[in-house]
Amino acid sequence: MGIKDEPFVVAQSVSVDDAYSTTAGAIELDPDMPTVVATVDVCVKQPENTQVSLDSMAQIAVVGDPDTAVSFEVTYEIMRNSTTIATINDEMDYDAVSEGRHTNFPNFPVLDDSPPAGINTYDLVCTRVTTNEVEVDNIFVGSRSLKATVITL
Repeated sequence: MGIKDEPFVVAQSVSVDDAYSTTAGAIELDPDMPTVVATVDVCVKQPENTQVSLDSMAQIAVVGDPDTAVSFEVTYEIMRNSTTIATINDEMDYDAVSEGRHTNFPNFPVLDDSPPAGINTYDLVCTRVTTNEVEVDNIFVGSRSLKATVITL
């Protein structure tokens, strides 16, 4: 049996028990350092007849001062073969909370129309952006996923 001419899916998902702990599988984001948090490889045989629908999610966990409202920014990029094909800048503002912990689940879909022939590597990249706002102590990427649905037209 070969691959049928219907959509197929390639995905990488990581689920963590504690989004605030690198020992539990979370990734701590260093300021202004792009970090790949999920990757999938897709084989394209007929670029002119192929679309790749990409869905991504990253659990952002933030530790800040429990007595101070916090503002921070994270950039999300979808890259194909080390070239950015989509970017979202997400600036978040939170009121002070007793534990100083905040969680966000940004996600976004992207359609890559006619990607190049061969193996294409798609990466979900997160970057903690340094701002002049009240800085948070730590920003982590907890559970995360990148799913590519390949459609041959």
